[in-house]
Amino acid sequence: MVRGLRIVMGCKLGAAVVAAAVAVVAIAPRPARAETPIAQVTLYEVDEALKFKKRGSDVDAVMTRLANASLLGGATDVQALVDNPIFVTGSYVKADAASNVNTATLSGPVHGTINLLQDLDPTRNSLDTLLITQVLDINATLDLSPTASKIPMAPITGRWRVANSRVRGTFQGVFLIPFDIGGGNYFYLDPSPWGFKCKGALLEGTPMGTLCQVHSTEFVLGIPMTKALLTFSQR
Repeated sequence: MVRGLRIVMGCKLGAAVVAAAVAVVAIAPRPARAETPIAQVTLYEVDEALKFKKRGSDVDAVMTRLANASLLGGATDVQALVDNPIFVTGSYVKADAASNVNTATLSGPVHGTINLLQDLDPTRNSLDTLLITQVLDINATLDLSPTASKIPMAPITGRWRVANSRVRGTFQGVFLIPFDIGGGNYFYLDPSPWGFKCKGALLEGTPMGTLCQVHSTEFVLGIPMTKALLTFSQR
């Protein structure tokens, strides 16, 4: 959803940018008061197709950023916070989503599906043994405005429901965009404010605060992956 805005930056940032980064990172996802957090899910963006389109024929017409993305999560990327029949710890997860972001406001809707899967045969390391156990429909709002200030993140909030069911809830989270601090050393912002652990080494004392090194498992074809950290809640 956001890989097309990958940011490459050094450690020297202006004071305003650093202050903005600290302010945004400090905002951890908070579920609605009447809902209970039931799961945390990590998704990695493995594919994205971008297209820019004008709204209207006027020279100054607003452009929209259209994106179709596929995201995946492995057996360690779904963590149930309470016993529930939807998100089971150890499940695999696959998401397909389309976003429509206004390039003036850098915000726009996202819709798509999330599939939860279980491995029918753990003795084989093969995709053909993954069985879909739950299908969720999602509708959300993606905010790319932090990237305009060179902050490598994009918050997302939305609603989910089990397909053809009344079971539903909300989710909140963030896309963390990998960035190079020099020499091909890629990092994310520290994921702990969103309640997630860093898979790589922590780098403290930088102008942007604590950073999380992109782990060797967070690359595909040598490219560091943007990742979504989502907390799902249910009434």
